[in-house]
Amino acid sequence: MSPVVERALPDEKDRAGTDARMRELLSRPAPGPVADRIALLHFLGRRTGRPYIVPAGVHALGNRLVVATGSAWRHNFAGGADGELTWRGERRKAGFTLLSDTMLTARGYLELYERYGDQAERRLGIVVRGATPPGLDDFREAVEHRGLSLVEVRQSGDPNMPPHTLVANERTPR
Repeated sequence: MSPVVERALPDEKDRAGTDARMRELLSRPAPGPVADRIALLHFLGRRTGRPYIVPAGVHALGNRLVVATGSAWRHNFAGGADGELTWRGERRKAGFTLLSDTMLTARGYLELYERYGDQAERRLGIVVRGATPPGLDDFREAVEHRGLSLVEVRQSGDPNMPPHTLVANERTPR
């Protein structure tokens, strides 16, 4: 059986409680080491104008900072949207864009999956079913049919500043 990549979400009640704890923790001036991997996205709903504050895992892909998600809120970023990002205890203006290129997104997920090793499923919010590790085609299938998406994050600030600052060693030991 070839691998199948699917979204893995806790039930609604558990997710709401965890999200509330993460919003409280990450809003502090010194949120601790979890703030290297998780950020708060502040944005307005595209149709409703309702304010959202969403905790999300952030990942470096080349010179891009991305959020890997399959959650419905990602659609607010189709075509790009402005908002703010609270990351590593600092809140600043940011731009968010839902990446529309299927293969770019699939390659991004594959790179992150391989980078994170045993922690990949938890860090990416996915589950892999099957006896062998997933490849590019398996992630392409998940992007096309299971809603896996990447949202690019562009931080505002000094125009000479790189798009993000990597953690000292992003690679996780396997």
